[in-house]
Amino acid sequence: MMALRFPVFSFICYFFFCVFALSFIVTTIVSQPYRRPDQIEILLAFKDEFTEYECNDSVASSWIRDAISFDGVVFDSETGVVTKLDLRGGCLSSTLGGNSSLFKFHYLRYLDLSYNKINPNSFSYNNIYSFLAELDRLVNLESLDLSNNDLVGKVPSSISNLSRLTYLDLSSNDLNSRFPLLYNLTKLSSLDLSNNRLEGKVPEWLWNLPSLTALSLSHNSFNSFQGSQEEVFLNSSLVYLYLTSNAFHGPFPKIPETMRYMVASNNDFTGEIPLSLCNPRNLSVLDLSNNNFSGSVPSCLSESLTVLNLRDNKLRRLPDMFYRSDSLKTLDVGHNQITGKLPRSLLSCTSLEVLNVESNRMTDTFPSWLKSLPNLQVVILRSNGLYGPITYPPSNISFPKLRIIDISSNNFTGSLPPNYFLNWNASLVNVPEDHQRRPQYMGDSYSLGFQPSLYVTNKGLHLKLEKILRIFRAIDFSGNRLEGQIPESIGLLKSLHVLDLSNNRFKGYIPSSLGKLINLESLDLSRNQVSGKIPQEIASLNFLEYINMSYNKLTGPIPQSTQIIGQQGSSFEGNVDLCGLPLEKSCFGESCLPTTQIQQSKSPKQEQVLNWKAAEIGYGLGVVFGIAIGQVIATYKPVLFFKLFRL
Repeated sequence: MMALRFPVFSFICYFFFCVFALSFIVTTIVSQPYRRPDQIEILLAFKDEFTEYECNDSVASSWIRDAISFDGVVFDSETGVVTKLDLRGGCLSSTLGGNSSLFKFHYLRYLDLSYNKINPNSFSYNNIYSFLAELDRLVNLESLDLSNNDLVGKVPSSISNLSRLTYLDLSSNDLNSRFPLLYNLTKLSSLDLSNNRLEGKVPEWLWNLPSLTALSLSHNSFNSFQGSQEEVFLNSSLVYLYLTSNAFHGPFPKIPETMRYMVASNNDFTGEIPLSLCNPRNLSVLDLSNNNFSGSVPSCLSESLTVLNLRDNKLRRLPDMFYRSDSLKTLDVGHNQITGKLPRSLLSCTSLEVLNVESNRMTDTFPSWLKSLPNLQVVILRSNGLYGPITYPPSNISFPKLRIIDISSNNFTGSLPPNYFLNWNASLVNVPEDHQRRPQYMGDSYSLGFQPSLYVTNKGLHLKLEKILRIFRAIDFSGNRLEGQIPESIGLLKSLHVLDLSNNRFKGYIPSSLGKLINLESLDLSRNQVSGKIPQEIASLNFLEYINMSYNKLTGPIPQSTQIIGQQGSSFEGNVDLCGLPLEKSCFGESCLPTTQIQQSKSPKQEQVLNWKAAEIGYGLGVVFGIAIGQVIATYKPVLFFKLFRL
């Protein structure tokens, strides 16, 4: 009986396998979209026009006659015609001309050839013009992206025959001469001509395109507007307007009530900021930085603002105007001539992440009242006339999300207690885990085409960070009159990348807890009055690229490590009794090899340091709990993706 069961069982298995295989084959064949044979032939002919590929993984490599799928190609499910070619960054290099097979795709609605090498500069101008002029064969085209190629010359007026076009991106090419004639594009909603060499006046008809809501003219050489300068685009339907880095001058025009994003930085607009900017009640981003505006910041600006960037102008007054600005995330009025105090109404800005008032003429005490703002991450008070102590009553709520603080070049005085950093937030205490494939910058989540920037003294250089990495951590207290000992609790801030306490009056020994700052890349304690030996623990900081302890009262051998002996000798000069590499002074009988730091006597005040050590243990338990809670929250966090066009 057993001998009879086995063949029957095998037959049943074989039967079901055949049924499954046949079903799979039929399903696969049926699910294949219909593709017209002539469209396949056009694709193959178009593929042959690419003279070379910039990489081995070209988007066209999958284009073969019997292919199951064609990368970057979308066929209409009913008619089988090609309706979309998305060849963005396809590693394609071509000298396409007016006779290209591309123009045989008469049903094409979407075309993206950006980030390739279409029409290189070695190709003749006439053929480039012929290629662009023939685009009006594609009468059904709705979206056209030719950005980031090597297109030169002018945009032909024939492109305006694409009457169905809603999206046009010609940015980051070498287009020049006057503004292209595109006024027949009545359905065009988004136009990007940024990063070219266009010049002269912006034509008046542009603002009358009935559907245009997004326009970028940034990084060109436009200098003025046709028509009335004051009311040139007042009646337009614009929502997003980018005029950055041109040569516009004179008073700033009125903007329509529909405006949400107004970015006009790096021009030469003059006069006062017009009150007409108060009219759009939904204005979200206003960036007028790097112009020549004077007078006062209008107190009537929209309460819906998330970004207000007025840095690098000649403004003199910042009103106390933020009582209802709970949506404001970035306020930058740095590098102006603003006097007075920091507006106390900023306490109402519960969403505020970046506050930058550097290089003004403010006279005020340290704004310890900001410590309760729940989302504040960057505080830049550099180069003002701020004064007094920077201590504040111990609290469980002390700058709960602070990542960067710069109070340098002011007149702050007094000493810092040993437990000064005891209640500072987890963002500085816990080492961030960055598992993102791409770096994340501040501003990514709430602004389109704008990201906050700041100046920072890092590794001995004063640099401008055009973007602020979210994982970056820095403390700069330099250039004040702070005194007393450097708080031992500084060792709690393990995520710090930059610590600058230079040009103060700190004295006493250097705390050995600095050796706990495992992410530290730049340490500057120069021009103080610290004494004693340099703690051996500093030699264990593997990421330390820059160290400066010059002009103090340090003694004994310099701890030896690859990071330290690779520094310039100037990093340790001005300490009469310091010896060892990188200085040329030998330590004679004293060993320059790593030694245990000699325990130094403690004053009664230093006994409070024990508190921060106990707190460090508590932080360790808090980290474990925080990570667990964070993972639960992250699992249910919705993701919002919004992109209008690239700048």
